[in-house]
Parts: sequence; structure tokens; C-alpha cells
Amino acid sequence: MGDDKGKAILQLGINTFARIPKNSIRSMSILLRLLLALAVVFTALACNDKSAKQAPVIKAGPGAIAGQTAGGKVRFVTTRFRTQDADLIKTFEQQNGVEVEVVVRSASEIVRAAADKQSLSADVVLVPTLEDAARLRGFGALQPFFVQAFTSGEIGDKYLDNEGYWAGLTQWSMVAVYNPLVVSLDETSSYQGIVSAANRGVRIGVAHPDSSGLAGVVAGIYNAVSPQAASVWTELIYRRANGGLAGNDAYQMERLRRGEIDLAFVSLGAATRWILNGDPTHFKAGETWRIQYPRTPVNNNNFFNMTCLTMPADAPNRDGAVRLINYLYGQEVQAQLSTNWFEYPVHVYAKADDYILQNMQDIGRKLRGEVLEQNIPAAWSIINQTAQKVQ
Repeated sequence: MGDDKGKAILQLGINTFARIPKNSIRSMSILLRLLLALAVVFTALACNDKSAKQAPVIKAGPGAIAGQTAGGKVRFVTTRFRTQDADLIKTFEQQNGVEVEVVVRSASEIVRAAADKQSLSADVVLVPTLEDAARLRGFGALQPFFVQAFTSGEIGDKYLDNEGYWAGLTQWSMVAVYNPLVVSLDETSSYQGIVSAANRGVRIGVAHPDSSGLAGVVAGIYNAVSPQAASVWTELIYRRANGGLAGNDAYQMERLRRGEIDLAFVSLGAATRWILNGDPTHFKAGETWRIQYPRTPVNNNNFFNMTCLTMPADAPNRDGAVRLINYLYGQEVQAQLSTNWFEYPVHVYAKADDYILQNMQDIGRKLRGEVLEQNIPAAWSIINQTAQKVQ
């Protein structure tokens, strides 16, 4: 890049949402035939090509950035800020002499601003899914970053973008939260089983794709099983979701409490935060339910997702942003975030929250975040085509 610090750090504008060739699916009007097709493709070996990512051109390191200082306000835009998180931010401010302004915005607002080429008005942005981070990157709204915490080997490479545009802060998986009087363990133990249960009359609830990790699951099936399996499974989800794909995960949990559905396919963290939010009716309902991580039946894959940190392309205080990000990956902070959010830490030595540890299962060990990101455009193409098809 040369020694001229006035030059731009990196050319932005990689659009992850380039056109994806359509995967053909035979027209099937009967759900039983769709299920049969799904069973066949789930037992086939994965054969789709994997796209190799280009090697990174540059990674920005920690330390002072030209024209900026360690002090000054850091604007942290986040989709999630619980009361417990305030203590973590206060500790950072005291340790670094940096004021943090926390602004809570929905993921849809953040993504919409990026799509409209508006400034995100932030130094650090936290989004709830890898899909959201990929969309921000595709709209040219992000710049790469790299912090000292990533050099020690205590944060796995599977949680980091090779080019530095996003980093997973905590990890989670979409799970089946279900009434065991209506739904069996076998049905909730696989992605295929969930739609099979729906076909026999089990009422399932799934949030709108913009408000869940559904695209990440479709991307995982696309990569680990086959494009056809991803297409058929997505169509079944759309056709059998009770009331359609609507609302967010909390809305689906509330429907489960009211008895409107028998199974909610939702984020583990969102489900646990809903159950343990202090509302006694939520806790009482949660005591009667079960939680299961679905997998692919052949290669036993479960698809993880991540709450991701990103840095806007026009971040005014990059130095302060780097310091805040580095702090959030500390071992003790990671353990506290797990307790606050009921998601798994990405720090190898950080202890996960006891509540999720008691249901600990081997989530998402076989795929890297970058592999999922590479297949997210194909997943969105399938989702959009399916939505138009079933309307």
C-alpha cells in the first residue's frame, strides 16, 4: 500500500450478492413428493463446488491510526444492549479513557441504511447474524479491521473473515423449541425431521428470514448436502410454517406459549433470553418444553451462526473502535457476554453460561464462517425464489 498514510486503506465494494445461477427443481404439487425428494437428496453426498476466496490484500492492525487519537467518543450501534451489558461498557471506558455512546437500532434499520447508501453513523456495529454482516459488506458499508486478540490463537479462525470485514463475537445455532407431548425427539433431531413433523400436522413457527438465521441454515444445507436439498427443504418450510414466515423469534416463542404452535424453529439465544427474561409466565412455559439442535441425517452437520462485529467504512474514530473490539474478545468479557446473551463464546478458554452448558451439544463444528458466507447469496436466491413460488 506504500507509506502514504493519506491513501485509502482498502478498496471497498465487494458485492456478495452477485447473481447466482438458478438450481432447477421439478415442479411438485403434492407435499408428500416434496418430502420424498428431500429424503433422497439428504442422503446423497455433497457435490456442489466451493468458491475459493481471494487472499487478503491487507489487514489493519491495532494501534493509533493517522489523524486519530486514543481518546474521543466511540459510537457503538448495536441491535442488542441488555442492562447487564452496561457494566462491560463502563469497565472499558474506565480502562481506556474512552467514552462509548451506545445506540440501539434494529438489524433491518441498519441494513436498510446501508442499502440506501446512507452513513451508519457508527464506529462499531453489532448485528445478530452472519447474514446481516454479509449484506452490509455487499452494500459497501464496511471496512476491514484486525485486532490484537486475533493473533493469540484463542479466537478460532472459523469465526473470522479472512479479509477482516466481520468477526463473530458469540456463536449460536437455530434450534427446535418444542412441546414434547406433541413432537418427538427424533423429529427435532434433524432438519428433515422438522418438516416431516409439519407434514403430519405438527404446527411449526418460523420467523421472517430478515429476522432469523434461516438463510444461514439454507446456506449450510446448500454447502454440506446439495443445492437441491436446500431448495426442497426451504420450500417445505415455506409451505408448512403455520401462519407463514412472520415476525421475529420472540414472536414465535410467544405463539408457542399461547399454544398456537407446537414447535418454534428459532435462535438458541433468542429462545433462552425469552424464557429467562424475568417474566414468570415465560419461565413456567419454558419448564415444559424441550430444546434440540437439528442435524443433517447423513453427515451429522449442525449449522452455527454468529452475532457479528463490523466496522463501518466511514467510522470517524477507528482507533477507539479497534480498542473496543479488542476488549470484547477478552476471556472474561467473553464469558460475561455468554451469561448476558445465552450464546456460546468464541474465545477458546471462556466459560459458557451454565444454562446453555446443561444442554451443550456439538454445534457447528464442521463448517467455517467464511464457508457459510460464501453460500449465503445462493441461500437468499433460493429463499426469494421460494417466497415468490408459494405466494
